[in-house]
Amino acid sequence: MAASPAGAPRPLAPDWFSRTRLKLRHLQLLTALDEDRNLNRAARRLGLTQPAASRLLAEIEAMIGAPVVERRPRGVEPNALGEVLLRRARAVLVELEAAAAELNGLRGGSGGTVAIGAVTMPAVDALVRLVEQARREAPGIRVSAEVDTSPVLVERLRAGRLDFILARLPAGQDAAGLEYREVGEEEICFLVREEHPLLAGGTPALADLRAYPWVLEPRGSLLRQQVEMLFLRHGLEPPGQVLNTASALVALAALARGDAIGAVSTSVAAIFGPRGRFRRLPAPREAPRLSVPPYGLIRLRGHRLSPAAHSLHAMAEALLFEDIPKPA
Repeated sequence: MAASPAGAPRPLAPDWFSRTRLKLRHLQLLTALDEDRNLNRAARRLGLTQPAASRLLAEIEAMIGAPVVERRPRGVEPNALGEVLLRRARAVLVELEAAAAELNGLRGGSGGTVAIGAVTMPAVDALVRLVEQARREAPGIRVSAEVDTSPVLVERLRAGRLDFILARLPAGQDAAGLEYREVGEEEICFLVREEHPLLAGGTPALADLRAYPWVLEPRGSLLRQQVEMLFLRHGLEPPGQVLNTASALVALAALARGDAIGAVSTSVAAIFGPRGRFRRLPAPREAPRLSVPPYGLIRLRGHRLSPAAHSLHAMAEALLFEDIPKPA
């Protein structure tokens, strides 16, 4: 990379991609390398010969003025510069794919597509209510929904794969560039099958609950942490017999077939409890109320949403904050 008089690398101009004639094929090669970590396989993915792919990579490194990958015996690995380019290249291609979907939607009169995400706890209630409202008020909008952890959703939001999300701001991550409106905390309760032995015994104690098997989200999730801390705060070891699963379907199947206890949000219990095969346990007497930290509606600050995404985001605001005064 060319050096400045002070010896530091010369910074790239804001329009470096125009001056160096960066092409879409360069971006496609970067994303293919990210997928395959092998130049020959990346070339085949793009229908190129390996020499042609090598020339494209050399052109990219000439534009940047430095290597962007490290050559290894079994392939290539992006260095720090390469990681930046890979992330941005992927975002550009995702935006172009979204443009095609949006244009096709408008041409066909379907109204466009929107990709939203939510963490597990509020997803069942808030996300489903939002999709139901969109079907009534804007049936032409096609909605795709992802449920995952907050760090994953925020990463996908920044990469342009999601338009907005219902999630928490991940601890330790830079919140710059994010617009966050807090929705509220989620209360946790315990769900069991109907006719579970604990339903006949009145208000249970934590020690009573610990004697049964449990179905919980994987270690590290907020819900799992809250349940384990509940036992520890009262001098008890967390449950030892635990089925770890992030799948709601697997969790419900396990609860239905035995005497396991599951920890869920009250919104989930409200859906599956009444007139179903499951019942909500009375809260243990040591902890009449248990909740997870608040979540919020998050979008990229200053990012212009598509008409369809803007419409759905407005619906989300009305649905989530209808009783909360909006900020001036």
